Amino acid sequence: MLVALAVQGDAAVVEALKGYKHPWEDFGNGSSVTAKETIMRPDIDKSGKLVYRPVANEITSTVMAAAGEKTTLKIEGAGQESYIPYYLAQPSWARGRGELKGTESIAIGSAKHECQVYQIALDLNKDAGQVTVICKSPTVPYWAVRWRTETLAQGRPNTSEEELVLEVDAKVKVGDRDVSCVLVQSTVEAGATKTVKKEWRSEEVPGRVAKREVRQYREGKEVESSFSQMDVVRFKGKR
Repeated sequence: MLVALAVQGDAAVVEALKGYKHPWEDFGNGSSVTAKETIMRPDIDKSGKLVYRPVANEITSTVMAAAGEKTTLKIEGAGQESYIPYYLAQPSWARGRGELKGTESIAIGSAKHECQVYQIALDLNKDAGQVTVICKSPTVPYWAVRWRTETLAQGRPNTSEEELVLEVDAKVKVGDRDVSCVLVQSTVEAGATKTVKKEWRSEEVPGRVAKREVRQYREGKEVESSFSQMDVVRFKGKR
Protein backbone atom coordinates (compact mmCIF):
# COMPACT_ATOMS: atom_id res chain seq x y z
CA MET A 1 0.00 0.00 0.00
CA LEU A 2 2.80 2.42 0.93
CA VAL A 3 4.58 1.75 -2.36
CA ALA A 4 1.42 2.48 -4.31
CA LEU A 5 0.81 5.71 -2.45
CA ALA A 6 4.39 6.94 -2.82
CA VAL A 7 4.84 6.22 -6.49
CA GLN A 8 1.32 5.98 -7.83
CA GLY A 9 1.30 5.67 -11.60
CA ASP A 10 4.93 4.57 -12.08
CA ALA A 11 4.84 0.80 -12.62
CA ALA A 12 8.65 0.42 -12.79
CA VAL A 13 9.14 2.05 -9.39
CA VAL A 14 6.37 -0.08 -7.85
CA GLU A 15 8.03 -3.22 -9.20
CA ALA A 16 11.49 -2.12 -8.04
CA LEU A 17 10.26 -1.58 -4.47
CA LYS A 18 8.30 -4.83 -4.13
CA GLY A 19 9.17 -6.51 -0.85
CA TYR A 20 10.76 -3.43 0.73
CA LYS A 21 9.69 -2.86 4.33
CA HIS A 22 10.48 -0.28 6.98
CA PRO A 23 12.47 -1.98 9.81
CA TRP A 24 9.55 -1.70 12.26
CA GLU A 25 6.72 -2.41 9.82
CA ASP A 26 4.38 -5.28 10.85
CA PHE A 27 5.56 -5.30 14.51
CA GLY A 28 2.68 -4.42 16.81
CA ASN A 29 2.24 -3.04 20.32
CA GLY A 30 4.43 -4.77 22.88
CA SER A 31 7.07 -5.94 20.42
CA SER A 32 10.49 -5.34 21.93
CA VAL A 33 14.17 -5.93 21.33
CA THR A 34 17.04 -5.65 23.80
CA ALA A 35 20.52 -5.20 22.36
CA LYS A 36 24.02 -4.79 23.72
CA GLU A 37 25.44 -1.72 22.01
CA THR A 38 29.22 -1.24 22.10
CA ILE A 39 31.02 2.00 21.24
CA MET A 40 34.62 3.17 21.58
CA ARG A 41 35.21 5.70 24.37
CA PRO A 42 38.40 7.80 24.63
CA ASP A 43 40.69 7.18 27.61
CA ILE A 44 44.28 7.86 28.71
CA ASP A 45 46.53 4.87 29.35
CA LYS A 46 49.30 4.68 31.98
CA SER A 47 51.81 6.22 29.60
CA GLY A 48 49.57 9.24 28.98
CA LYS A 49 48.64 8.12 25.49
CA LEU A 50 45.13 8.56 24.09
CA VAL A 51 43.45 5.19 23.59
CA TYR A 52 39.93 4.00 22.83
CA ARG A 53 38.24 1.34 24.93
CA PRO A 54 34.99 -0.51 24.23
CA VAL A 55 32.04 0.45 26.42
CA ALA A 56 28.81 -1.56 26.29
CA ASN A 57 25.24 -0.74 27.35
CA GLU A 58 22.00 -2.63 27.01
CA ILE A 59 19.28 -0.73 25.14
CA THR A 60 15.65 -1.87 24.96
CA SER A 61 13.29 -0.63 22.24
CA THR A 62 9.57 -1.33 22.69
CA VAL A 63 6.68 -0.58 20.35
CA MET A 64 4.23 1.51 22.38
CA ALA A 65 1.75 2.47 19.66
CA ALA A 66 1.17 1.65 16.04
CA ALA A 67 -1.43 3.69 14.17
CA GLY A 68 -1.56 4.17 10.42
CA GLU A 69 1.92 5.01 9.16
CA LYS A 70 3.30 6.07 12.56
CA THR A 71 4.97 3.85 15.15
CA THR A 72 6.19 5.14 18.54
CA LEU A 73 9.16 3.44 20.18
CA LYS A 74 10.09 3.62 23.84
CA ILE A 75 13.90 3.55 24.16
CA GLU A 76 15.37 2.59 27.55
CA GLY A 77 19.00 2.21 28.53
CA ALA A 78 22.02 3.78 30.22
CA GLY A 79 19.71 5.36 32.79
CA GLN A 80 17.70 7.23 30.18
CA GLU A 81 14.28 6.92 28.58
CA SER A 82 12.94 8.49 25.41
CA TYR A 83 10.10 8.16 22.91
CA ILE A 84 10.77 8.25 19.18
CA PRO A 85 8.12 8.34 16.42
CA TYR A 86 8.85 6.30 13.31
CA TYR A 87 6.95 6.93 10.10
CA LEU A 88 6.54 3.91 7.86
CA ALA A 89 7.34 5.84 4.70
CA GLN A 90 9.40 4.86 1.70
CA PRO A 91 13.07 5.97 1.55
CA SER A 92 13.83 9.34 -0.04
CA TRP A 93 15.34 7.70 -3.13
CA ALA A 94 12.00 6.00 -3.91
CA ARG A 95 10.78 9.18 -5.56
CA GLY A 96 11.35 9.92 -9.23
CA ARG A 97 10.77 8.20 -12.55
CA GLY A 98 11.44 4.48 -12.87
CA GLU A 99 12.82 2.52 -15.79
CA LEU A 100 13.75 -1.11 -16.42
CA LYS A 101 17.38 -1.11 -17.61
CA GLY A 102 17.97 -4.79 -18.42
CA THR A 103 19.71 -7.56 -16.47
CA GLU A 104 22.92 -8.07 -14.52
CA SER A 105 24.57 -11.14 -12.97
CA ILE A 106 25.59 -10.68 -9.31
CA ALA A 107 27.53 -13.22 -7.22
CA ILE A 108 26.64 -14.04 -3.63
CA GLY A 109 29.34 -16.36 -2.38
CA SER A 110 29.93 -18.93 -5.13
CA ALA A 111 26.45 -18.59 -6.65
CA LYS A 112 25.56 -16.13 -9.40
CA HIS A 113 22.09 -14.65 -9.61
CA GLU A 114 20.51 -13.09 -12.69
CA CYS A 115 18.95 -9.79 -11.66
CA GLN A 116 16.48 -7.36 -13.18
CA VAL A 117 17.95 -3.86 -13.04
CA TYR A 118 15.73 -0.84 -12.35
CA GLN A 119 16.69 2.83 -12.30
CA ILE A 120 14.87 5.60 -10.43
CA ALA A 121 15.91 9.10 -11.51
CA LEU A 122 14.96 12.36 -9.80
CA ASP A 123 15.67 15.96 -10.90
CA LEU A 124 18.50 15.05 -13.28
CA ASN A 125 18.09 18.35 -15.13
CA LYS A 126 18.41 20.44 -11.94
CA ASP A 127 21.36 21.57 -9.81
CA ALA A 128 20.72 18.77 -7.30
CA GLY A 129 19.56 15.35 -8.53
CA GLN A 130 19.55 11.71 -7.56
CA VAL A 131 19.88 8.36 -9.34
CA THR A 132 19.11 4.99 -7.74
CA VAL A 133 19.79 1.58 -9.28
CA ILE A 134 18.07 -1.49 -7.83
CA CYS A 135 18.93 -5.10 -8.73
CA LYS A 136 16.37 -7.79 -7.89
CA SER A 137 16.32 -11.57 -8.29
CA PRO A 138 13.60 -14.14 -7.52
CA THR A 139 16.35 -16.58 -6.45
CA VAL A 140 17.46 -14.36 -3.54
CA PRO A 141 15.17 -14.27 -0.44
CA TYR A 142 15.52 -10.52 0.06
CA TRP A 143 13.83 -7.56 -1.59
CA ALA A 144 17.00 -6.42 -3.46
CA VAL A 145 20.32 -8.10 -4.18
CA ARG A 146 21.94 -4.69 -4.52
CA TRP A 147 20.83 -1.08 -4.58
CA ARG A 148 22.93 2.02 -5.04
CA THR A 149 21.91 5.65 -4.88
CA GLU A 150 23.99 8.65 -5.89
CA THR A 151 23.27 12.29 -5.23
CA LEU A 152 24.33 14.63 -8.00
CA ALA A 153 25.54 18.22 -7.82
CA GLN A 154 25.16 19.98 -11.17
CA GLY A 155 25.09 16.59 -12.88
CA ARG A 156 28.23 15.21 -11.21
CA PRO A 157 28.39 12.47 -8.49
CA ASN A 158 28.42 13.96 -5.01
CA THR A 159 27.66 11.29 -2.39
CA SER A 160 26.71 7.62 -2.67
CA GLU A 161 25.16 4.82 -0.66
CA GLU A 162 25.10 1.17 -1.65
CA GLU A 163 23.68 -1.99 -0.09
CA LEU A 164 24.80 -5.45 -1.20
CA VAL A 165 23.67 -8.89 -0.01
CA LEU A 166 26.72 -10.91 1.09
CA GLU A 167 25.02 -14.04 2.45
CA VAL A 168 21.44 -15.32 2.38
CA ASP A 169 21.40 -17.89 5.20
CA ALA A 170 23.65 -16.46 7.90
CA LYS A 171 22.99 -17.59 11.49
CA VAL A 172 23.14 -15.31 14.53
CA LYS A 173 22.94 -16.66 18.08
CA VAL A 174 20.35 -14.80 20.16
CA GLY A 175 20.01 -16.31 23.61
CA ASP A 176 19.66 -20.05 23.14
CA ARG A 177 18.43 -19.94 19.54
CA ASP A 178 19.89 -19.50 16.08
CA VAL A 179 18.19 -16.76 14.08
CA SER A 180 18.28 -17.02 10.29
CA CYS A 181 19.49 -13.78 8.69
CA VAL A 182 20.43 -12.13 5.42
CA LEU A 183 23.83 -10.45 5.73
CA VAL A 184 23.79 -7.03 4.04
CA GLN A 185 26.72 -4.64 3.67
CA SER A 186 26.01 -0.92 3.39
CA THR A 187 28.67 1.52 2.16
CA VAL A 188 28.23 5.30 2.37
CA GLU A 189 30.81 7.59 0.73
CA ALA A 190 31.04 11.37 1.10
CA GLY A 191 34.29 13.03 0.08
CA ALA A 192 37.24 11.36 1.83
CA THR A 193 35.00 9.58 4.36
CA LYS A 194 33.59 6.08 3.89
CA THR A 195 31.30 4.31 6.37
CA VAL A 196 30.88 0.54 6.05
CA LYS A 197 28.04 -1.13 7.94
CA LYS A 198 27.26 -4.84 8.10
CA GLU A 199 23.81 -5.87 9.27
CA TRP A 200 22.48 -9.37 9.89
CA ARG A 201 18.81 -8.78 9.06
CA SER A 202 15.97 -11.04 10.12
CA GLU A 203 12.21 -10.95 9.70
CA GLU A 204 11.87 -12.47 13.19
CA VAL A 205 13.49 -9.62 15.11
CA PRO A 206 11.65 -6.32 15.78
CA GLY A 207 13.64 -3.66 13.95
CA ARG A 208 14.79 -6.43 11.59
CA VAL A 209 18.46 -6.35 12.68
CA ALA A 210 19.95 -9.13 14.85
CA LYS A 211 23.52 -7.83 14.71
CA ARG A 212 25.35 -4.78 13.36
CA GLU A 213 28.97 -3.68 12.91
CA VAL A 214 29.96 -0.19 11.77
CA ARG A 215 33.42 0.98 10.71
CA GLN A 216 34.47 4.34 9.32
CA TYR A 217 37.42 5.14 7.06
CA ARG A 218 38.99 8.50 6.29
CA GLU A 219 41.35 8.78 3.33
CA GLY A 220 41.58 4.98 3.29
CA LYS A 221 42.48 4.52 6.98
CA GLU A 222 40.10 3.14 9.60
CA VAL A 223 38.98 5.62 12.27
CA GLU A 224 39.33 3.63 15.49
CA SER A 225 37.03 5.88 17.51
CA SER A 226 34.13 5.37 15.09
CA PHE A 227 33.76 1.60 15.46
CA SER A 228 30.47 0.40 16.97
CA GLN A 229 28.68 -2.91 17.35
CA MET A 230 25.15 -4.01 18.23
CA ASP A 231 24.14 -7.54 19.27
CA VAL A 232 20.54 -8.48 20.07
CA VAL A 233 20.37 -10.44 23.31
CA ARG A 234 16.60 -11.06 23.43
CA PHE A 235 13.44 -10.04 21.60
CA LYS A 236 9.68 -10.42 21.59
CA GLY A 237 7.76 -9.90 18.39
CA LYS A 238 4.01 -9.34 18.15
CA ARG A 239 2.21 -9.01 14.81
